[in-house]
Amino acid sequence: MSTADSRTRGEGTGTWEVLSAADKAVGATVVSGDLIYLRNLYGSDGGYLDTNGHATVDQKNSGGKYNVSTSKDQDRAPGTGRWRLFAQSSTPGDQQVRTGDVIHLWNTYGDNGGFLETNGGGPGGGKYDVCTNAYYNRAQNVADWKLHRA
Repeated sequence: MSTADSRTRGEGTGTWEVLSAADKAVGATVVSGDLIYLRNLYGSDGGYLDTNGHATVDQKNSGGKYNVSTSKDQDRAPGTGRWRLFAQSSTPGDQQVRTGDVIHLWNTYGDNGGFLETNGGGPGGGKYDVCTNAYYNRAQNVADWKLHRA
């Protein structure tokens, strides 16, 4: 998996739907600390963000844990597709997560799947490679993700 220079390299490729992994009602407010699934909207169903296989040697040299891909299933194995969403902050400070907030995503695979981050050059012409890491921000902003409305 990799990032791209544009939000939609192909229609829906950069758009992710946030779904509760804790049985919250559809449309319920997302709060910092919620357990979620992320479903890609490429082709109406690009799969769920998922940890899949160990990090590459280069990724491991900077704390990398697992590669990231999409899966047709919400959880390919227990916890691989579940992410704990943490906002850095929001205004007002009521725990809710809003458009424009910077977040971290922590994977629950094996109770410690690592933080979603960019790590090195992307495969297949992508901008940056994406994996999980043991460190929440091993280098400036590599694990920071900003929410935008689709």
